[in-house]
Amino acid sequence: MKNLSTRRPIDPALLEFVKAIASESRLGILLTFLDGQERTVNEISEAARLGQPTTSEHLAVMKRAGILIAERRGKEVFYQPDRLRIAEALDTLSQLLKCC
Repeated sequence: MKNLSTRRPIDPALLEFVKAIASESRLGILLTFLDGQERTVNEISEAARLGQPTTSEHLAVMKRAGILIAERRGKEVFYQPDRLRIAEALDTLSQLLKCC
């Protein structure tokens, strides 16, 4: 058996990304953007069938993980996926998994 202490450390940003999409609710939120449109928290809350406070918590986690970009316009905050960061994280994850 290989000594686990010699394994390569996991990039904290990748770990945060994986944890963020591991939630069924957060994955559901991410899938609301399949049409390419940006959305407000209320629109996301309605589409995901979650309460607004719960949705806001999930959005904060996803934003910290680099999954979403938020832009304030007046009183509204519009969210959209950070497609480049998502693609980079998935590529990194794919490369790691190929080594398993």
